[in-house]
Amino acid sequence: MAAKKSRCWWFVQQLQYLPENWESELAELMLPGCYIVHDRDTRVDEDGQEVPKAPHVHCIYEFGSPVVVDSALNALPSSFGVQFVKPVPNKIGAYRYLMHLDQGDKAQYFSDEIKHMAGFRINLSEVANIGFSDVFDLINELNLTNFSQLMAVLVEFKPEYVDYVSGHVNLVKSYIVDRARCGV
Repeated sequence: MAAKKSRCWWFVQQLQYLPENWESELAELMLPGCYIVHDRDTRVDEDGQEVPKAPHVHCIYEFGSPVVVDSALNALPSSFGVQFVKPVPNKIGAYRYLMHLDQGDKAQYFSDEIKHMAGFRINLSEVANIGFSDVFDLINELNLTNFSQLMAVLVEFKPEYVDYVSGHVNLVKSYIVDRARCGV
């Protein structure tokens, strides 16, 4: 049976097992990726008490083409002590996990806590489940009358909307124009 290949992999490692300069070593790999330090997670101990988990880093990293697990693992510095990596089946879902968006019982993290490396790209609108109804509500709530106003608001206050609007320019512009024509 052929070895499983993937372009996108991830690992988790406790900070105490990483070298002091782990962030710069990770950046020097020049692999597109992102990471977040989870330092607010908790677990239930054997006495039933909620206790802090050891701070740890979750890292997603990508290759230009699919690679096997050994190649993905060997790309990491040995000083990281990472023993295994897993293929990322869904990049959007993995990114959402970094923030625990679908994990209401876990500590919640914010997108600005995620560090991107080497040109890593992800559609933040998909991560945040942004759709036209969200843009519709924002336009109406702020009574926006032109596309440039909308984009200024998005870039400044709602960057997670930018990817959606950029991919649906004609729809959004048409709505703004028709709304203005109707005097709404």
